[in-house]
Amino acid sequence: MVVYLVRHGIAARMANSDPERELTPEGIAQSRSVAKKFFLQSPQLDKGFVSPYERAKQTAAEFRLAFPQVEFEQTELITPDSDPYEVLNLLEQNQEQNVILVSHNPLLSRLVSLLVDGTLESNHRVQVDTSNVFCVTMDIVAPGCGELKYVLVP
Repeated sequence: MVVYLVRHGIAARMANSDPERELTPEGIAQSRSVAKKFFLQSPQLDKGFVSPYERAKQTAAEFRLAFPQVEFEQTELITPDSDPYEVLNLLEQNQEQNVILVSHNPLLSRLVSLLVDGTLESNHRVQVDTSNVFCVTMDIVAPGCGELKYVLVP
């Protein structure tokens, strides 16, 4: 299984609520740039998941332009403070696929650490910056069983 973990681009600081925060013009440009770089990697994508938060949906829209065949399913399981173990369950249900997740921190940093290092400890945590794409491969969906193949930045 190959999992591509994508953090949304730079978002506005203010909105009526956190889920409503939109990408800034710079965030849109970042998302567009990293989606183009990702396309050049020629990844096979079978399934997409996106957070219901506006900035994640806007980021996923840039990836949809590059990969129109991929359907993105919205899920509350990948919002900022979601449980990484719940995401492992989601991945396990889709383990025969190449999956892209468009989400947020702190979830993504915690998830990469869990998949690759097998820990959620903050001193071992990988930092996923805005508009980064982390490619993780794994034969078994379990803590510490992933291998970080590459990271793309805008």
